[in-house]
This record gives sequence, structure tokens and C-alpha cells, in this order.
Amino acid sequence: MSIKPLRFSIVARVPIDGDRLEMANSYPAELPAMAGKGWPALIHDLRVTNLAGLDLKPALLGSAGWKLSRPVKAIATLRYLVDFAPFEKAGWSSPLESAVTDDEHVVASCRALFITTPAMEEADVQLRSPAGWLAVAPWPALNPGRHSFRAATTADLTENMAAFTSRPVDSVTASGFTLAITAMGHWAPLHSLLQETMHRIVSLEAGMMGSSGGGTYSVILVPTVDTGGEAYRQSFAYAFAEPTAENRGVWANTLAHELFHYWNGSRLQGEDYASSQWFQEGFTEYVANLTTLVGKIIGPEEFVAKLKSHIANYARLTTTLENIGTHKGPPLYSAGALVAFSFDAMIRHATGGRQTIGAFFRTLWRQTREGERKYGWPDIEGALRATAPGDWAGYYERHIRGSDKLPLAESLALAGLKLRDGTVEIDQSARPDARAVWNSMNARL
Repeated sequence: MSIKPLRFSIVARVPIDGDRLEMANSYPAELPAMAGKGWPALIHDLRVTNLAGLDLKPALLGSAGWKLSRPVKAIATLRYLVDFAPFEKAGWSSPLESAVTDDEHVVASCRALFITTPAMEEADVQLRSPAGWLAVAPWPALNPGRHSFRAATTADLTENMAAFTSRPVDSVTASGFTLAITAMGHWAPLHSLLQETMHRIVSLEAGMMGSSGGGTYSVILVPTVDTGGEAYRQSFAYAFAEPTAENRGVWANTLAHELFHYWNGSRLQGEDYASSQWFQEGFTEYVANLTTLVGKIIGPEEFVAKLKSHIANYARLTTTLENIGTHKGPPLYSAGALVAFSFDAMIRHATGGRQTIGAFFRTLWRQTREGERKYGWPDIEGALRATAPGDWAGYYERHIRGSDKLPLAESLALAGLKLRDGTVEIDQSARPDARAVWNSMNARL
């Protein structure tokens, strides 16, 4: 409806089987307007009618959504306004989770835009914006000229960010994967470098997972002084204080990390969230490190420096990898990344470089039917065994489920590296098979 103030008008036709309307239950609660009320705090003038025009009189239930005046089994029409005034008044707090605007862009969380019902499955969406503006959606287009899209599931509908822009949108396509880049503020001058960087990342990661087409993704780069990122099903919002060509290795690693969550995190999901974060976050971080190395975004010495940083972070881990609870952070990310590096070194060493961590991920992807089935350790172990011989169960019992420290010196030695006084170095006297593993890590995922 308007950009200043930021308001949306929504009309939806949805199936209802019962008496409930819902919104996503993940919301930034640091604002008084949101705490305890959730996304419904932004909804105004909600009207719900059935096909006969009967008013179903929704009653607000706080963050849980609304209860209708009577249970129904029908197609209903919803009309309502979404007003982001609380976030605008707070200076666009939580821009990666809510909304943010400038003179040329509007970014909004789909969690805040869409009311859903338990009976919903897929959703067709048409986005309309002011004259001269384009809608950038993370969903596959049904009719690009009419800004019409299809979200395959309710989660795909709500767990994403939508953008609107009056500037041209950069598009990157590789390995059948299409990515749109919305670069706000101080990101805009990096237009060409962003395209080149994302093309390398998409090519390597989508190629590693064997993507054959149909994937869509939206990267939204926000111009705030803080640094942080938020990954969604098919989109990612990221802020970095001062992005330049010189610090590309830093921001490109985060972009590679969050893009890989498209596979490992959004689709590949553990049976138990807390005890699988060493894999979801740690292995994603290692793939990002390796992607920037193989993609020549960073050099071998920078990759070695990342391993050194992971070792320093891992030293602060006070639990086993599976017993982290809800306290994710650098120690766990780095511990998981070191496990991923160790597995990669073991795989490449055991197979003479014929197999890599990429082969393991493709196997796990197939075994879980592309993430349709959630994984547990037996699935990870099965994929490892199918990729290369090794004492995977013993490693898990000692170092992941158990409390034994990771055998870092041994793992590094397999890859032609050495650990000395907490510092990782390239071992100039490494055996030929170890040097071959190191050369393989520099060349392919």
C-alpha cells in the first residue's frame, strides 16, 4: 500500500477445516509491541468470510493466532493490513527478521505477511508493488510478468524474505540453480564483484549436491552497521558493516555458509534439533570454508588460518558436541567444522582422492530422499560407510557423543598439515599421500 509508512494489503483465499488461523511463531520479541503478541501485533482490520459472505468473526489469541466464531470446512477469504510501524519507530530493529526500507528497496519477512491455516498445503502468490518497482520472491515463478509464484509448502511460504526494488536485480544461474541478489546501500557499488562471487559459490555448492534444476534462492544484502545473517528456506538476509574487495574472504564465507543451508539445514534436518547442530552448523561452515578455497576466493594460507581459528574456538567448548542444548555459537560451529575437515581428510586419504566430503553429502541427500526423511547418526554413518572405509562409529562414540578431544594432529597430518603450539602449518615434509590429499582439498569439493 505504501512505503513510508510501510504497509501491505493482503487478500487471501485459504482452506479452513476447523476454527483456527495461524502465523509463524518465531518473531523478534525485543520490541514491547511484539513480546507475547507475535506477528499478529502487526495485523489490522482482519476480516474473514466464507463463500456465502458470512463473517466468521476472528478473535485474537495473542501469538497463537485467531479463533473463528464457529468451526467451518470451507474456502474462506481473508482481508487484512500489515503495518510495520513498530519496527519503523524503533529504527528498523531486527532488519534481518522483520523488515527494512530505503529509498529504493523494501524487504519484509514473509512470517509477518501471511496468515495460514492447518489445512493449507501449497500456495500460489501474486505480489503487486508500486509502479516502477519489481518484486523479488524466493519461490519459483508461475508467471514472471505478472509477479506470480508458487510456494510448494506452507513453510516455503512463510519461512522466507520477500524484497521489492526500483533498481535492476542481479541474477546468477549455475548448475540449474537461480539466485537473485538484492544489494542495498553500501552493497550496491560491489555489484560486479557480488555477481562473480556468488556465481562461484553457487556453481560449486549446487554442483557438489548434484542439483539438476528448479532451485531458486534470494540473497538480500542489508546496509546496517552490525554484522549478521539470517537464513530461511530459499532466502538469506545478511548485513556486513563495511564490505570491500579486500575483505571478500570474510563476507563471501558467510554467503557460502548460508547458501549451503538451503541443503543442510532447510532440507537436511536432524531427528533431534539440539544434538544435530554440530552437523548442521559445523559441516555447513566447513563446506563454506572449502568452497571459498576451491573457488579461489581465498588462498591456502587463509584456509589454514580458518582451521587455526576453529581450533581456538573449539578449545572453549565445555560440552560434548551432541550435548550443546540451545547454546549454539562459535565453539560448536568450529568443533563441527573440525569434525567435517577430519572426515573429509579421512575420506580422501582412504580413497586415494577419488571421493570427497561432497560424495558423502550426495549420498546422505539420496538416502534421506533429498531431506524428506530426517536423519540420525545411523544415516550419517551409513553415508560415510558408502563413501569410504573408516572407523566412523568409533570416532562418533569417542569424539561426538563422547567427551574425548578431537584427534586434530592425526587428522591434520592426513591432509599434509601439522599442529604446533596451537598453530596450523602446511607441512613441507609431509608424505606424498598426505600432500595429494591437501592438493585435492584445494581443487574440488
